[in-house]
Amino acid sequence: MVIDQQNEVMQTTLSGLSTHLRVSSAMSSPLVKQFIALAKERGAEKAMHKMLMNSGEEFAQLWKEAQSDLQRGAIMTMDDVVEAVATAKKGYDESPRRILVIQVNQRDCDVLLVGPPDDDESDSWNA
Repeated sequence: MVIDQQNEVMQTTLSGLSTHLRVSSAMSSPLVKQFIALAKERGAEKAMHKMLMNSGEEFAQLWKEAQSDLQRGAIMTMDDVVEAVATAKKGYDESPRRILVIQVNQRDCDVLLVGPPDDDESDSWNA
C-alpha cells in the first residue's frame, strides 16, 4: 500500500511499487554511492574533484541523471525499493497478515511493515 502526499491510498503489488513512486536508478549506481560516501568524509567539492578525475564522463553522466531524478521528485533509489520488497517478503513469511505501507513525505518516504500483534504482543495487552 502506498499513501501519497495528499493522503490518497493506493493498493499495489510489490512489483508495482515503482509505478506509484518516483525512483532513481542513478542514485543506486556504485559511482554515485562512492561520491556520497566521499562527500560525507571529505566534503562535496573534494569528492566531486576526485570522482571526476577517477571516473570522468561516466560519473558526470550518472551524477547529472541523479540530479535530474531528484528534481523530478524521486524519493527512493532502486536499492530502497529492493529493500522494501525484501522487508515485505520477510514480514509475510513471519506473519501472512502483515502488509507493507509506504508513506510518501515531501523529500523521502517511510517504509513500514504493519499487521496485527503477534500472540506474545497481544498477551501483554490482556494482562
